Amino acid sequence: MKKYTYMALIAIGCLALPLAAHSALVLDDFSTGPHRARLSSGQDLDIQSGSMIGGERVTVFEVCQSSPCGAENPFDQDATAQIRPGSRSALIYSAGYKLGPRLDVQYGTFTPLQLNLDSYDRFRINFDGSDLVVNFNIVVFTPSGWRQTGCNLSASTNPVSIDFPFADFTGPGNPDFSDVMAIDFIFQTGSAIGANDFAVTSLEAIPTGAPSAEVICHGLGT
Repeated sequence: MKKYTYMALIAIGCLALPLAAHSALVLDDFSTGPHRARLSSGQDLDIQSGSMIGGERVTVFEVCQSSPCGAENPFDQDATAQIRPGSRSALIYSAGYKLGPRLDVQYGTFTPLQLNLDSYDRFRINFDGSDLVVNFNIVVFTPSGWRQTGCNLSASTNPVSIDFPFADFTGPGNPDFSDVMAIDFIFQTGSAIGANDFAVTSLEAIPTGAPSAEVICHGLGT
């Protein structure tokens, strides 16, 4: 009986290995590194540290770059970008009427990640929701060059996950996700009049063979 129990435990352990191999790699769940920027013009560049991939996150929030803003912010409205740790941690973007800021969320900007994603085949972005279309792009930097993909993501009042397959990334050099030096997640409004609000709860890399998200971006709308 003892021998059977021991062999059974070995079998259970072997069965558990594929399940562990299919765990998503959480790049950032915004549970650490709080920051808040509120602008009607100009740029906010900030570095946050915490449990995110590489231990460091760089945010670059731009609200019109001309002075005065003129048509880029005709009603002198404010926009905010916030990293909000807590019981419902999230990255939150809010833009005023006819205002379309750009937000870059970067990893590996100053210290290369040297991240091996050979056993993964896509990034997944988990949104809590968005009131309008979001123009979203991902740029990956490796020693052999950079490549990117992106989509216009439809509005959703409910949480939604979007997969970005590595196979759809295009750019100079040969695709190589075995040594990712840096990643830039770029958020902009896809609305003709700006005024977009959305929240992102996490950024992940998904293992090859894991189930797909409900939405898959194949590079359309970039």
